[in-house]
Amino acid sequence: MMGTSHAATGVLAGSAVGVLCDAGPLVTLMCAAIGAGAALLPDLDEPGSTVGRSLGRVTELVSTGLRDLSRRVYLRTATEWEAADPKDGGHRHLTHTVPACLVFGLVAAALAFVPLGAALLVFAMSALGLGTVARSLRRWSTRRKRKRVALLIAAAFGAGMLLAGDSGPAPWLVGLTVSTGALTHVLGDWLTRSGVPLAWPFRVRGKRWWMFSSPLAFHTGKSPVETGIRVGALLCSPVVMVLGVPLPPVA
Repeated sequence: MMGTSHAATGVLAGSAVGVLCDAGPLVTLMCAAIGAGAALLPDLDEPGSTVGRSLGRVTELVSTGLRDLSRRVYLRTATEWEAADPKDGGHRHLTHTVPACLVFGLVAAALAFVPLGAALLVFAMSALGLGTVARSLRRWSTRRKRKRVALLIAAAFGAGMLLAGDSGPAPWLVGLTVSTGALTHVLGDWLTRSGVPLAWPFRVRGKRWWMFSSPLAFHTGKSPVETGIRVGALLCSPVVMVLGVPLPPVA
């Protein structure tokens, strides 16, 4: 799916995590913003992707390193059938596996334990995710305004994380949200015709890198189904938060 669609589904996934974990309204909003950014992380294996270009040269180097790592892991873990007709093994391979989603979450949780780490992580994920979601609103605002609003909201969440202290999302919740957002990305790409290696590192039909795709798979960016998923996720997110977050008791 396109980056805007991934980020939109990440908002919904993050909202659901916050609600299911009985987080307060502010923490649930933070989870929604974190989920939006986390839903773009699997595409770090592609330097030209939204997340690969997000911090310029820094993320470009990270993306290049992850793509090379993915290729090496592919070659080392490919079965004899796959070795006979090898693929590139870069994009949509290692970072699009379930274990990779767990690693993304563990790294995020570890960073959240570091002083200022949680605030910087919340800011980075929020800015990346909300900035990408805002592209869906290009008919109603300019790019500069969308970017400015996304950065302001992300900065507010980052500052709120600093001021909240123990009242903010716990490191385990940050990690869980990031893993869930990344997994949402993988499942979103499962809906497309290219598919994803959902079973890795286990063998399926003699292959470890068997690309699973939905029986009703569609072309990325060319189907009204993807538009429906994106719009539906954005519309359902506030509903989930309103209905799921308990209201404070009336004095």
